[in-house]
Amino acid sequence: MSSKKTKNIYLLYLWKKIRDMKIRTKLTVYLVMVAVVCSAAIGGTSYVTMRNTLIDTVEDTAISLLKQAGIQMEDRIREFQDASYSFGNAEELRAIYEGTGEESTPWEYSLNKQRLTVSFLMHPVLHDYAKAVILENGDGKIYFYDQDPKNNKMTEEKAGEMTEKFRDCVSNTNPIQWIKEEDRVYFVRKIMNHQGGKRIRTLGTAVFEMDSDFFDLEYDHNPYVSGDNVVIAGEKGDIFQNNLLSLEEKSLSPYLHYKEGNYYVYSARRKLNGLEYQVIPLRTAEFHWNMICFIPYSVILEKAGQVIPRVLFTTFVFLAAGLLLGMVIYRSIKKNLEIIEKGMEQYETGNYSALLTPAVYDEIGCLILQFNHMGLKIDELNQLARKEEEEKQELQYQILEAQINPHFLYNTLGALKWLAYEKGQDEIAKLADAIISLLRFTVKNANQEILLSAELESIKNYLYIQKARYDDAFREEFEVTEEAEHFRILGFLLQPFIENSILHGLDTARNDGVIRITGRVRENTLILSVEDNGKGMTEEERNRLLEKIRQNRTEKYKGFNGIGIINIILRQKLVYGEGFRYEIDSEPGKGTRITLMIPERERTEHEEACIDRRR
Repeated sequence: MSSKKTKNIYLLYLWKKIRDMKIRTKLTVYLVMVAVVCSAAIGGTSYVTMRNTLIDTVEDTAISLLKQAGIQMEDRIREFQDASYSFGNAEELRAIYEGTGEESTPWEYSLNKQRLTVSFLMHPVLHDYAKAVILENGDGKIYFYDQDPKNNKMTEEKAGEMTEKFRDCVSNTNPIQWIKEEDRVYFVRKIMNHQGGKRIRTLGTAVFEMDSDFFDLEYDHNPYVSGDNVVIAGEKGDIFQNNLLSLEEKSLSPYLHYKEGNYYVYSARRKLNGLEYQVIPLRTAEFHWNMICFIPYSVILEKAGQVIPRVLFTTFVFLAAGLLLGMVIYRSIKKNLEIIEKGMEQYETGNYSALLTPAVYDEIGCLILQFNHMGLKIDELNQLARKEEEEKQELQYQILEAQINPHFLYNTLGALKWLAYEKGQDEIAKLADAIISLLRFTVKNANQEILLSAELESIKNYLYIQKARYDDAFREEFEVTEEAEHFRILGFLLQPFIENSILHGLDTARNDGVIRITGRVRENTLILSVEDNGKGMTEEERNRLLEKIRQNRTEKYKGFNGIGIINIILRQKLVYGEGFRYEIDSEPGKGTRITLMIPERERTEHEEACIDRRR
């Protein structure tokens, strides 16, 4: 036998062993494999994912901080430029601008210089962010104020050189300019006076030597965005504030190209001086200054080195917890399976009413609850089947008791009727005749559709019998149109309502009872009502009756034909559907009126044939 075939047989045998292992063994092996594989996979994946996530987080944080720094820098620029405008147009400097054209005396020069100092100090923004200010009036006279004691003290000669250098950098059309000169930043403003219309008068030129505090960021303690790693440059790339890399203007050129001139922020990975940096350039929206952040990758990965061990430790902790949880879940599954097995053994003995309690309410626990529900349902069906069998036997007894030939009753009552006539008892003969007609109507028209006129004839016989029984305690009134009498209805429609009025509505001890039956046809609908002047119903009794009808609750009624008014209404709803409507109006002491609205029904050919045969 070849080694390959032997190997295949061994693998097949091993697979069969694994397949037939107990669930507990399978779950244990599975959990161990998950622990080993997941530990290796999660360890490597966690490091790579965490490193990339941290880089993305640092990038997003740096972009957000850089945008805020850009907004703050623009606010500071705007504030300083506004303050310089206010300074240049201050009232106390008017004497400097309105020179006489003659050489001023030392006292006048000193006085004007003092005015310059006072005006400068009156603008906090200027003396917070500017080391010195130089002001040249229209006559070319130069005044200056130097507030930085560390600065090489400004001299009149130096002030004149600076003014000469920057005077032509501004004009009436471009009155302000930020300039870098020998690692220093200057702000130059041409001071003008608008005299109405388009007339502009040049008053002089102001030059401010900026302090490095002007470019300080508020994120100096942030490891990603601070003065140490952010370069601030002008619109053309002049570096106003350098960082620890000490870059030159030409080094910034790759980061000053913007897509179609639009302002946006992007991130790029660059290598400078042998080290890798995450570079994030930003151009401010209004003044178009450039702010470029250089974040060393060593800083980013230093954070990763602190986080990754914690992630790995947490991963192993969760793996251990997962193994423990898996064992707990297995035990709960095992308990529920044992409960189901016990329940099935009880069902085998025919005990379906025993309820099982799940160990835990998971899917198998819910299955046990369904198992209980199924058992109760089976038990309920068994009881229902036994009850139906008992009722069936009872019905058979009733049928046997009721198996009396109706013709025997007709003949017997007929003999009684003629005997009454022979004896001169006309009332008894008429009563027997009414009973014979009522019985014949009952046998012939059960569950049949008849004319309302036939129903009314039967009702008259019924009322004649009841009046004889109660000694004419009530009288009847019929108000039925001819069109209504030819309307087809189901047999035994009115008798239960009239019987209900006699038994429960009228006071038969008195002789003032009235039962009124009205009928008319309107828009192919028979409107039929039975009304009495009896004791009526309370609102609570009426609502209880309506609720029984709404719930389709049939009733057992011990009347003439065993059919109550609820069954009659439900029967009409079943036959006529939504077209059938009814109203029950009653008031205590005034009587009850029940109105039935029966639509004209289209009959099938079979029903028409049955009607023709009955005719």
